[in-house]
Order: sequence, then structure tokens, then C-alpha cells
Amino acid sequence: MKNTLFMVNAGKISPDENGGASVYFSHLELLSLAGYQIHLLACIWDETPFNEDDYKLIKPFVKHITFYKPIFKKPKKNLNRLYKALFNPALFEYYFLNQQNASFLKSHIAENNIDLVWAEWRWTAIWAWQAKLNCPLIYAHHDWEYKLALLRKKPDLNKRFHTFQKKRIEMQLVKNVTACVSGSATEATEIQQITNKKTLYLPTTYPEITRQLNPKPTPDLIHLGGMGTTANRLGLERFLDLCWQPIKNEIPTIQLKIIGTLNGASPALLKKLKTENIQCLGFVSNLDEIMHPEAIHIIPWEFNTGTRTRIPQAFNYQQVLVATKASAACFPELINDKNCILANDLNEMSKQIINLYKNPKKRAILAQQAKVTFYQNFTAQSQVKPLKAFLKTI
Repeated sequence: MKNTLFMVNAGKISPDENGGASVYFSHLELLSLAGYQIHLLACIWDETPFNEDDYKLIKPFVKHITFYKPIFKKPKKNLNRLYKALFNPALFEYYFLNQQNASFLKSHIAENNIDLVWAEWRWTAIWAWQAKLNCPLIYAHHDWEYKLALLRKKPDLNKRFHTFQKKRIEMQLVKNVTACVSGSATEATEIQQITNKKTLYLPTTYPEITRQLNPKPTPDLIHLGGMGTTANRLGLERFLDLCWQPIKNEIPTIQLKIIGTLNGASPALLKKLKTENIQCLGFVSNLDEIMHPEAIHIIPWEFNTGTRTRIPQAFNYQQVLVATKASAACFPELINDKNCILANDLNEMSKQIINLYKNPKKRAILAQQAKVTFYQNFTAQSQVKPLKAFLKTI
């Protein structure tokens, strides 16, 4: 049984929390099932208070949990800083890269006889890479930060410079770790092509819903995910701009239910949400109350970035997914007109939603196939074997 250090951002780890927390839970469960002894290092990057309950769901998976708040040291503006900007962008961008944090990490690894380091998200992976550890390092890649930055509002010169620097860092990072895992098949392929290193496509898994849930007489439109995520925020706003009115014109009684916090939404988006037939439910701890089978689950994001962690959850609840082809490209398991509906663009998406709403038989068939796909691909039992085979090669 290998001792594994699982480096992760401090905060709640649960399949019912945000996308990142769902991925953390999935990876911990899979590593535990694969027979790895897990030492969890929760990295406190800000002033968020510690909450013991945030970790109660993962206690069966981990041996113990250590909390560490990395030391940040703001550098002086001098020629050395200019040198770092040119030749070592990671040291230029990230103030937590210093001797104190590197020494802590090396000591923690030695004290716990760690054989393997698994780093979730960029900052933990960058820290581990720059510390020059003497054990294999696996980077759990969630998305490309630089790509998301380019899709946000038009940046000024300073933001463009830092985005360029972060792209350099991300490229160096994937080349310098031992191996990568990614919840996106397309990004896993991209990383493998960039690095020629071991890379595993590992979709986010969820505990299966076995409770009997019943469809509503008329389906809701469901959008799941908080507005702190770029894809959720920008995708929903585009949906409201292009799709919502044509859908309402055809189906005046249709209800759109937004699940997730609105923190991060722009004033313009908040205004658009204050319209008839839209219910903003905030964070919902028990999704069974809202996620009815055969409801129409929308993913209106128009780009192939990162992984859409809520797609497996929609399948788990036996919902009918309607997404853009770009947003769903990360999942090869999605097959248009078999277990979901994939639209070329948002205009086509509107028409598909209207047609599905009026066709209960097709909704039932797609929902049933979605659940089958979930069982085959998005449970821990379905993914532990490929993970074990991958880890044996490290």
C-alpha cells in the first residue's frame, strides 16, 4: 500500500458541492478504492475559517488530515524580479514559492514516508514542482487557466501580460511533473501531445442515486452550478440573451431553475435573472428535491474548456442533457440523440429544447440511456480499474 500525499485546496470536499469539490471527492474515493493510503494536506490560501464538517465525508478515505497555510513573500522590485519574469515566470507570479514552504513540504513528505504526491489544481502542483521533490508527482489538471482568462472580459495590457506568463507556467508545469490526470478527454490528449508523458483521462465520478425519484408532469429546465465559475456565469448569460425568449414564446409556462450561488454574477446577469418563470434557488444541499428525472438539463457554454463536472450528475439523476457540442467535447461518452442532445450552437439549442419539451417519449428514452451511461462510466467502480493500471506505470 503506497503512502500518498494528496495536496488540495482547503474547503468543503463533497460530491454535492461545487465542481472542484466534486472532483476532489471523486479522486479521493478512487485512490482509496485502488488501495492507496492517503495523507491529505489541505492548503489554506486565504483567510477562510477552518470547518471540521468540510471533511467529514472523506474521512473513510484518508489516514489523517494536515492543514497548512503557505507563507507568501512579496518580492522587491529590482533587477532580480525582472530576471525572474524573463527566465522563471513561476517565481515571478507566485509569492508562495519560497524556501520556507518548500522545506515544510519536503519535511512533511519525509516524516510520513510518502511514496507518491497527488496535487489537485494548479497552485498545489506548482508548489510541489518547484520544491523539487524526490518522489513521483501527479498533477490532477482541472483546466487551462490561460484559456479561461482569454474568454473573460477584454483584459488590459497588465492582465494580458500576466495571462501570457501563466500560460508559460502551465506549459512548464505539465512538462515537469511525472504524470497528469484530467477529467477532460480532449485536454488529456492535449497534455499528452505537449509533454509526451503519461496522461490519464479520468472522468469525475459520483455515488449513484438509487432512491426512487419521479418525473414531474411537465419538465423544468435545470441549470446547475454557481456563478463563481466562468463557464456557468458566461454560459447562462448567453443562454438568457439568445435562447430564453424564443423558448418562452413557444412554451409560456416553462420554468427555468438555477441551482447554485449567484456570487460572482455580473449586475447585468442578475438583472436578467429577475424575470418571470426563472427561479434562483441558491445552493441546494438536497438535490433530490429539485433534480427530477426527465427534466431538461442545460449546458449552454460555447467552448471546449476544462470539464463539465455536472454532466455526470445530470445523468445520475436521469435527466435529459441538452448541451452545445463544444461544451460536451470533453466527454467521449456523450452520443448525440442516444443519451443526450448536442447542439451546434445556442440557436439550435433553443429549437432542441422546444422539441424535447413537447416530446415526452423521447425525453424518457434519452433519460434512461443517460442513466445507463452513468453506471457504465461515471461511478467509482467503473473508473478504479483504469486508475490502478495507470498508477502501476508511475
